[in-house]
Amino acid sequence: MSLRLWPGLAAAARAALSTTAQLARLVAPPPKSASPFAKLRWTWPAPKATGSAGPSPSSPFTSSFLRRAFGTSPARGVRNTYFPRNSSGGGGGGGQRPPPRWWRQLRVRLDAISPNAITYILIGINTAIFFLWQYGISSYQRFKDPSTLVFMTKNFVLSDMNIFQGRLWTLITSCFSHNTSQHIFFNMLSLYFIAPTVAGVIGTSAFLGLYLGGGMVSSLISLAWRRYEGDRNGSVGASGAVLATLAFFGTLFPRSTFLVFFIVPMPAWALIGGMFAYDLYGTLSHRQTRVDSAGHVGGILAGVFYALRVRRRGISGGTRW
Repeated sequence: MSLRLWPGLAAAARAALSTTAQLARLVAPPPKSASPFAKLRWTWPAPKATGSAGPSPSSPFTSSFLRRAFGTSPARGVRNTYFPRNSSGGGGGGGQRPPPRWWRQLRVRLDAISPNAITYILIGINTAIFFLWQYGISSYQRFKDPSTLVFMTKNFVLSDMNIFQGRLWTLITSCFSHNTSQHIFFNMLSLYFIAPTVAGVIGTSAFLGLYLGGGMVSSLISLAWRRYEGDRNGSVGASGAVLATLAFFGTLFPRSTFLVFFIVPMPAWALIGGMFAYDLYGTLSHRQTRVDSAGHVGGILAGVFYALRVRRRGISGGTRW
């Protein structure tokens, strides 16, 4: 977050030499800036931050939940600790070629989107595809018209058939696809709480890379494992992408506290580790369930590896503060 000199700062400095009151005004903190995560607090040790964060435009319920869920040090301290403003990590330092201009411009435009806005956009896309599924199912059941259902199956389901017929986009589109209300409810609820936090820390463009990349890794591992098992069923759902986001946050801030079912406090490392162990057991035990445990494992691994990369190299292209 770049800090600019106040207008008339030099004149104020000269005038401040005359009175103690003016000197006190000179060293007062800068004006508060609007940040959707100003009230967010963390438990990870971080140096004292200079400056202060501004009021949060997010809903009071979200702000209250996030304050309770994540500990006690300023969000700005987290940013300065892990993503310093002058860091050259991943952005072309060390003799690497800088990214092309169009890519830098795209990142700037994406980072101009607020974390809350990108969260609502993702939820909106998932919800729209869910209603398309419901329309297709209803049309087939009531009017025996399978056209919409066939279209959805070909373009929004991850399966061997779709991949081998060249519909590679289903690696991503299946991560926005839900055909049951319970499935989309829990995935979007999790996304609603964790996505603004992660996007506020690493920037919107990096968050989208995490979400889409995590979803793709989840799809590839799910596809490979089901092919190994001889399972030709398809799979849908944003669980892999959402778990990648959760695992990313839990790896960066393992001592943060999540409220499981909004009641039970649990450190991030325990929650992510427990979910990974549960899904890994479900994958290796060959349980015949409707849960794509292999995809969940892939999403968690993607989030962990991306977090370790960010800790070591910074965010590719730099951060937006």
